[in-house]
Formats: sequence, C-alpha cells, structure tokens
Amino acid sequence: MLALSADREWIGCLLGKRGTEILPGEAIPLRNKVETFCAWGGVVAALGFGLSLVSAHFLPPISPALSAAEVKAVFLDNTSGIKVGAIIMLAALTGFLTLYVGISLQIRRMNGAFSRQWSMVQLALGGFSLVPVYTTALCWALAAYRPDRSPEAIQLLNDIAWFNLVMPVTPALVQMWAIGFATLSDHGDRLVYPRWYGFVAFWVGVLLMTGLLVPFFTVGLFAWNGLLAFWLPAVALGTFVLLTTILMLRAARM
Repeated sequence: MLALSADREWIGCLLGKRGTEILPGEAIPLRNKVETFCAWGGVVAALGFGLSLVSAHFLPPISPALSAAEVKAVFLDNTSGIKVGAIIMLAALTGFLTLYVGISLQIRRMNGAFSRQWSMVQLALGGFSLVPVYTTALCWALAAYRPDRSPEAIQLLNDIAWFNLVMPVTPALVQMWAIGFATLSDHGDRLVYPRWYGFVAFWVGVLLMTGLLVPFFTVGLFAWNGLLAFWLPAVALGTFVLLTTILMLRAARM
C-alpha cells in the first residue's frame, strides 16, 4: 500500500495534477519542493542583481552624458568592484531563469484552455529577455579587464552594457502578458494565482516599455539613468518578483 501511494504521488507530480493544500505534518511532494526552490531563486536573484550594481558603483546609474574620459575614470576608480559586480550579475541571472521555470511549472497546472501553451511562451520569452543582460555583465567586465584601453573604447563598452540592460524589453512584455492571460483564463476550483495578479503582470509589462526610448536621450526622465527609463521599471520588476515569490510559495502547497 505504501508503494502504491508513493507511485501515485510521483505520477501526480509528473502530470502536474492539482491537489489540495498540504496540511502541517504531511510529506511535501517532490513537485512542491521544486516549485519552492524556483520561487526562492527569484528573491536571491533580485538581491544579487542589486548587490552587483552596488559593487560596481552603478547604483545610482552613471550618467550617459559623461564624456569618454569621465567614463574611463569611473572604471579606473573601481576596476575590481566592477569585475566582482559582473560576476555576481551573471550568477543572479541564473536565479531569474529559475524563477521563470517555476512560473511555467505552475501555469501548466492551471485549468485553462491554453495553459500549457502560455507556460511555454512565458518560459521562452522570459529566458530570451535575459540574454542581453548577460552581455551587460560581460561588457562591464571587458571594460574593466583592460582599463588601459582608449577612453572611447571603454565608453563604447559601457554604452552597450547600459543599452542591453535597459532597452531590449519587448520579450519581457510578451512574457508578462503570457502570465496575465494564463492567470485570467484559469477556471479551476482553486486558482493557482489570484486574478488580480494577472492584471499586475499586464501593467509590469507595460511599465518596462519606457526603456525603448533611451537612444533618444542622454539626460532627463528617459535617459538610461532616468526616472522613467531605469527607476520605474526597476521598482516594477522588483515588486513583481516579490509578489510572484509569495504567490508561488502559496501555490507550491496546493
């Protein structure tokens, strides 16, 4: 009987079937442990990402209006910190991908007509949205690796880094909308995520779009260090990660 019960538990985990909430003292299925791990990956990633910018002295971001000589001076003053920050950022991005995997696992458990398809869209676009940010960390590391480069070369690497961090946001828009549509189409007796979370995902996707305007500004709200291009998306994404972690931990016990 114990073996049969264990087999059923494994089958349920593999098929992603919805169950009831786990009561205190009950064994936690493997699926729930994986989803819990993925949820905490997002928090670790967000903290690590912030730490990477602090280590590089890029929080607040340096101004795009700086001259090439001034940008080179920034990298000469904190060469080691920028290298360490780049390493931390690369590690943190793995945590974000872990979070997105967990979201897709839970979307697949939703009782919606296209839940499995939305889970694939979310994971594919979420993972793709991280690719330019890997380039951000690498460009900063390269600029700090040979600080004897010409000021123009270091400025170019720095420009590429900030553009890749702030501007390529359209994959994230589709990712967030996939989460929103999946959440609102869940018609199960016990919703994986509350419906209001779907609208939060829609708005987070929209708020990220301000980064598309950075090529037109070196100062002001839409520059890469501006309120609307950097700080608003950063707060929106940080809030999303926090809310998502809370809801994922709750859903992992279902």
